[in-house]
Amino acid sequence: MSSGRYMAYSPSPSTTPHSPRIHGLRTPSAAVAEQEKYLSELLAERHKLTPFIPVIPHSVRLLNQEIFRVSTLLENASLLNQSGLEHGSPLTTGGLYSNGAATDMNGWPSAFQSESSPAYSWLGGSQGSSSGLIVKKTMKVDIPVDKYPTYNFVGRILGPRGNSLKRVEANTDCRVLIRGRGSIKDPAREEMMRGKPGYEHLNEPLHILVEAELPVDIIDARLMQAREILQDLLKPVDESQDFFKKQQLRELAMLNGTLREEGMQRFGSASPFHNSLGMKRAKTRG
Repeated sequence: MSSGRYMAYSPSPSTTPHSPRIHGLRTPSAAVAEQEKYLSELLAERHKLTPFIPVIPHSVRLLNQEIFRVSTLLENASLLNQSGLEHGSPLTTGGLYSNGAATDMNGWPSAFQSESSPAYSWLGGSQGSSSGLIVKKTMKVDIPVDKYPTYNFVGRILGPRGNSLKRVEANTDCRVLIRGRGSIKDPAREEMMRGKPGYEHLNEPLHILVEAELPVDIIDARLMQAREILQDLLKPVDESQDFFKKQQLRELAMLNGTLREEGMQRFGSASPFHNSLGMKRAKTRG
């Protein structure tokens, strides 16, 4: 078999049992929940396969393509064809929002992903490009809580049910951990755990740890990509102009089943979520 390049292909949503379209008998929230569960399973499988990347490169490549495809489906569902981020922003090129990939008539990504697209290159589309040597690196990203003490950085990074953080992980192959003071949701529990083995980080200012265990020739690029996305997320934005937060609220409404159906059908009705919606913080490991 030739070792040349291959066109990345993923099955059409209409033929993939785990990837239902958001229409028909399924409610939007049920379809999104199913996609989320599927994505979590894919990420867990990829983590288990990390030590075997050198011996099963084709399987890992296909798994990465499926992770990217499902992640993009969830992104498009939350976007609902809205636009507002600057072209070239890490939030778009990094995979948190659609970067203009081809979609079908229902707004879902096309079954074909071009070899020349940034997503394809991040997923290691070129066979034989990895040296096979796996290394582990950790990078720290500071959170500017000293400058903006009342800003909800944790909620912004996590997103509805932790989905924003999951997408950063899915599109960079890195693990993202929130650490430091304020990283545990319950202040009383945080105070109780402070000083105990494994919780030394609670004495440090709030920060993010980015971990990667990848081939030596791509790990630095992945870590840099994750840092750029996170730093873009950590820039406080006036609420009236915060497109990213609006999409998180829209996604939360969809997950809770409170998104107005006319908003789904017309892709753009004003205020498709209730004013009483609040962001739920996903659990962070202490």
